[in-house]
Amino acid sequence: MGVTRCFVVSDLHLGSAYFYHRHFLFWLDTLPQGVPLVLNGDVIDRPGQALPAAHQAVLERLVRESQSRPVIWVYGNRDAELKLADSGQIRFVDSWRLDRRLLVIHGHRLDRLMPRHAAFKWAFRRLHRCRIWLGGRDAHVAEYAKKWPLLYRVLNEHVAHNALRVAQQEGVEAVVCGHTHAAMAIERQGQCYFNTGAWTEKPLHFLEVAPDRMALHTYEDDCDCDCD
Repeated sequence: MGVTRCFVVSDLHLGSAYFYHRHFLFWLDTLPQGVPLVLNGDVIDRPGQALPAAHQAVLERLVRESQSRPVIWVYGNRDAELKLADSGQIRFVDSWRLDRRLLVIHGHRLDRLMPRHAAFKWAFRRLHRCRIWLGGRDAHVAEYAKKWPLLYRVLNEHVAHNALRVAQQEGVEAVVCGHTHAAMAIERQGQCYFNTGAWTEKPLHFLEVAPDRMALHTYEDDCDCDCD
């Protein structure tokens, strides 16, 4: 019998000061035994750099989880082609499918906007750092970007549109991405697009796939969005 259930998260960014590592470990403790866990890209913020001890413990926990449940690590733009010295039974892939129900892709390959505007992205990051230096609230740059909702909405809509187009081409019911750090659940023309946001700012999200439904949840809260 094939896989009928799984949990999907994205954009943990281990190594980032903004990763809610304790919350993530507590969330892992709530998962049913044996159900697959899909890590949808940008699991590690800066591959090659040493992780803080607390974040290294999270990585080691994921390796241990792979001994008792399928753990699928979908590459993102941050951790593309990452190789771990000890990866346990973690399976590394570019994308992952649950039959004809769900396609899991990080989303960076669907993003045609950010690569075209590298200079803007560079300037925006410098502005963000300057703001913090001048005493502004410290936050992940993606959280800061949400202060310009019109621009941020353009990126979200762009990735969602491309993801739904791929879902139609692949013949799947739904597609889930990360990358944009913006949790979403929408349905268009009978197909669903989910985005699981990021674990660098609250609220924290995950996708639960059950035999009869898919639902986007906020951790510690009831179902936030769903799409049957």
